[in-house]
Amino acid sequence: MSFRFTTRLASFVFGASCVLAACSSHNSVVASNEGGASSSDLVDNDFCKSTTATCSGSKPIDACGTCVQAPTADLARGTNLHYFSSSDPTVDLDCLSNPPAGGTPQNVTLTGYVKLFSSGNDSQGVKVEVYQESGNHDGALGALVGSFTTSSSDTADPPQMPLPTWSTKCPAEGCKLRTYFVANVPTETPLVIKTSDATQSGQWQDLYDYNIYVSNSAVVTTSPVPSTGIDGFPASGSFAPYDASCVAATDVNTVASAAGGLTVKADKGVLAGEVHDCGDVRISGATVDTDAAHDGPLFYFNTNESDPTPDQSRGPQGLGTSNLGLFGALNLATATPIHVSAVGKSGGQNVLLGYYTVQVFPGAVTALSFRGRRPWQK
Repeated sequence: MSFRFTTRLASFVFGASCVLAACSSHNSVVASNEGGASSSDLVDNDFCKSTTATCSGSKPIDACGTCVQAPTADLARGTNLHYFSSSDPTVDLDCLSNPPAGGTPQNVTLTGYVKLFSSGNDSQGVKVEVYQESGNHDGALGALVGSFTTSSSDTADPPQMPLPTWSTKCPAEGCKLRTYFVANVPTETPLVIKTSDATQSGQWQDLYDYNIYVSNSAVVTTSPVPSTGIDGFPASGSFAPYDASCVAATDVNTVASAAGGLTVKADKGVLAGEVHDCGDVRISGATVDTDAAHDGPLFYFNTNESDPTPDQSRGPQGLGTSNLGLFGALNLATATPIHVSAVGKSGGQNVLLGYYTVQVFPGAVTALSFRGRRPWQK
């Protein structure tokens, strides 16, 4: 499975309209006591353990204690994309029923480029921090592993080459995605990567990227990025490639405003993410939700990778994610575990695609990409 990934919050440059029926001030995911589909009705659901919910109405499926809308379209892989794509259209769900075994942790150097979620053309001045998750799988941050701050020097902090130009947000000459590295990062361990504004100038919003997991099979002995000139970069050793992401502060309120005229509340957090299959390829047709209330509906996006915007028809019709796999929700409560679940239709059956627990932080974005089932989800 490829480990080179990033959540595309470029998706958060929204269209202007919102379906009125879906734009109420709160979207409660706690359903009434009427009948619905329980977790036992889902395929590959045995990592739900005893977590249950009573679901009905527009969200009848109990997916590990989270009420989720029933999908209406069959799952399909994203093809001909820049990120997380495949030429093989066959959806890979093998890890759902055959989860990978965990290995013995080893320390590696985590390295890659700092990508831009949306606005901005140079990911300089970004502080990258790697945390372990707490041992309780409750979404809380554990110990800080290490950090790195990107610079504006092409020599000391070389950008990815050639400079990418495919995104509509990049200038004609291309965006500069800066190199970073953090040493002594443990493999086979749930991690969270936080990016923030190193200069305190208000350019970058805090972003917490969950479900980061380096398997031992992803470790390489040659640096995946050019390291010449980067102070302190190890000349040899074990490396794991991961492209971190940063988000411009201006983008967060743009998201909320376009999602029905909402604003991001200072004491609440934003959730963004993608649904991938077990081959780390984006998939369409997945429906997602949380067990915590959020302002407005959980939303999905169109098929335009260079400028993704919300497609308001996908939610009401149960189409769920497009080929980009993107979803989002606004203004969730902070400092509490939030359970996020994804469901899809395959072979005429509803399949539990993923379940993960995160937390959100005041005024920040929490990113979560589903990538099948992790070794500890048994």
